[in-house]
This record gives sequence, structure tokens and C-alpha cells, in this order.
Amino acid sequence: MTNTPGTPPQLDERARQAQKKRNLWLALALFGFVILVGVTTIVRLADSELGPDGGFYWSNPPQDNSKSMPDLAADNESQPEEGGD
Repeated sequence: MTNTPGTPPQLDERARQAQKKRNLWLALALFGFVILVGVTTIVRLADSELGPDGGFYWSNPPQDNSKSMPDLAADNESQPEEGGD
């Protein structure tokens, strides 16, 4: 029986057991990584201030010495005049 292209080779029992063992370790490593990322996210969000002045990973208190923003121009003032010849 010859293998046609695109079909996996037939493995003996010993190779199949080794493959299952590798897959199990890979699944455990992936599960551990997901748990690690979840715990890290929960810890970082628990320490953050999610109020109106804070962010996820930093606090941005308002400053008294900051300058106010200038008002935007009205629609008719911001557009150039037409027919300027």
C-alpha cells in the first residue's frame, strides 16, 4: 500500500503514543499560558483606577496650571471664500 500525496503516513503504536504524549504536553502548556494571561490581566486591572480621570494602567490627574483650549472657529469663518479673483 503506497501513500498518495496529501495523506499522512501510517504510524505504528509506539509513534502514536509519543504523538499523544507531545499533544498532551502542548495542551497543558497552552492552558497554563491562558491562565497566566488571565491572572495577569485581573491583577493589572484590579490595581488601576477606572474613574473618569484614570486610565487602565496610569492615573492622569487634572492639572491646575494647564491652559484652556481655544474655541473653534464657526463654520463660515473656517472655510475659504469662493471666487477670490
